[in-house]
Amino acid sequence: MVGLSELLAVFVMIAISGYLMWTVLGIRQRRMKYAAEGADDYSGEAKEPDALTEPDEEALEDMDQMLEQAGFSMPEEE
Repeated sequence: MVGLSELLAVFVMIAISGYLMWTVLGIRQRRMKYAAEGADDYSGEAKEPDALTEPDEEALEDMDQMLEQAGFSMPEEE
């Protein structure tokens, strides 16, 4: 027979699960409404795509340091 504590624990877990689902669905509804109103102007495109084609010197140095820390090393150019 199921004990009272087990029955109570199941009830509490079901209640918490229901509350979490209700919260997630509420957030989803808010975001969908926000996007439908046109307030979501995120396009996912880079503002300056040409600036991404050529890395600057600082970015190359940072990448070199990270690769060295990870254990990778490139032979030096002669």
